[in-house]
Amino acid sequence: MKKILLAAFLILPALAAAEQRIGVVDPIGALQQAEEFQDRFEKLESSLQDEQSRLDRLGGEVEKLRGRLEKEGMTMSEDQRQDLQTQGQQKMIELQNLRKSAQRKMSKGQQEILEVMEPKLKQAVETVSERENLNLVVNAQAVVYVQSDMDITEAVTKQLNAMK
Repeated sequence: MKKILLAAFLILPALAAAEQRIGVVDPIGALQQAEEFQDRFEKLESSLQDEQSRLDRLGGEVEKLRGRLEKEGMTMSEDQRQDLQTQGQQKMIELQNLRKSAQRKMSKGQQEILEVMEPKLKQAVETVSERENLNLVVNAQAVVYVQSDMDITEAVTKQLNAMK
């Protein structure tokens, strides 16, 4: 009798779990494939294009100064070499400051996009879960293996695109 109860006790959770329908979603992948996310991200990147051009230009100037210092440094007077080094240091500081500023703008822009898209992602996951009668949806990053029929990422992306 004890063995039967023990067997039933061990089998019941397995049977209950068998009735559960589980889906797996890659939320970042779903967002990145969503048209609205891509549009917003492209706008963010284009808004930072001026900074990127300035970064490229400053990087070129710094390299030019370094090259000049390497080639002509031995033939320059101490004052000329010092001036060139000072110019290079100033350009480097300007480059670093501009890079930090651009990174802050990019991070802020990405955060703003996520603030807008996160509730939409949640709604899309809920809609797909209800449509497919799922009891549980797990983040794909927390899963080691999943059968492809359990992955709802593409369906979530389609739902996001339909929510425009």
